Amino acid sequence: MRMKLRRIHVDGGDFFWRVLWDPDAVNSDYLFLRVWVAGCKAYPWLTVHYQFHNPWLFYGDIISAVTPEQQQRARDYFQLKPLTPGKVAEIIRKATSLLDDEYADRRLDKSWYLNINREGTLNWGLA
Repeated sequence: MRMKLRRIHVDGGDFFWRVLWDPDAVNSDYLFLRVWVAGCKAYPWLTVHYQFHNPWLFYGDIISAVTPEQQQRARDYFQLKPLTPGKVAEIIRKATSLLDDEYADRRLDKSWYLNINREGTLNWGLA
């Protein structure tokens, strides 16, 4: 995984983002998405905990699901969708909306910690 910051433009604002593995996660199945506001790289504006099962680590479990029930169970359990620029833009929009509801006056002034559950909902705190 490359460590450089990637630039993204979302709803009139410029941001930088990077994905890191969570070193404390068992089997490395969680990632951190870190987002910085352009011009303020001293600390990340947003840190999002995101579950992602590396398909290479779980390859045997994934391909051994042969019956429709096993395949459905594997689809329900394994989170195999990586963070793409489109998904990052969606997360930034959801976070901005969530923060505007309660912290509109200072939403860009500090670091925020959020997590995404299995249904794709953004929640407060790290999972």
